[in-house]
Amino acid sequence: MSQPTLLLLDFQEAIVRTDGPVGGASGLAAEIARRGVLARARAVLDHFRARNWPVAFIRVAFDDNYHNLTSGSARFANMRKAGLMRASDPWSHICSELTPLATEPVVSKGCVNPFIGTNLAQLLNRLQPSELVLAGVATNHVVESTTRHAADSGFKVIVLEDVCASFSQEAHEASVKHNLPLYAELKQSADYMAA
Repeated sequence: MSQPTLLLLDFQEAIVRTDGPVGGASGLAAEIARRGVLARARAVLDHFRARNWPVAFIRVAFDDNYHNLTSGSARFANMRKAGLMRASDPWSHICSELTPLATEPVVSKGCVNPFIGTNLAQLLNRLQPSELVLAGVATNHVVESTTRHAADSGFKVIVLEDVCASFSQEAHEASVKHNLPLYAELKQSADYMAA
């Protein structure tokens, strides 16, 4: 029987920590903390694990030579220049609040969209989820990119709005008001878990 599949997007130490090299200076980590995103992400993760529903983690992580960097953007070029987000660097690991189990796949990507240059599509095609449930940071980057690609690939997508954050509340709200509703159903995590 087909089951929901949870994708936790870019919940990495470098991004969620206020002293992290990605989330600290950008304000993203402060927004994650202000919105209480990590506690909600943990509750949703526990909800899925208790039901033995599939969970997968997505992260930005490069090999030491950045051969898997697939983005041509200045943002990712700057990561390479600064030596950030190497797979071997603890900053690139999934944050400790959401540590993956050995049985839960961690998909490493070299751009914003986790479907590009990874095995995510094959993983989801094997699982045949009844719906994809997304939570992540930043809302207007990885969450939007994943939502659009997944919807265009034929998946039903649910975005847990209160388990997402962006660099500012305004950026988050623009995404959830104007872009994400075109491709996904938005829900609050408590409502989703109660249903």
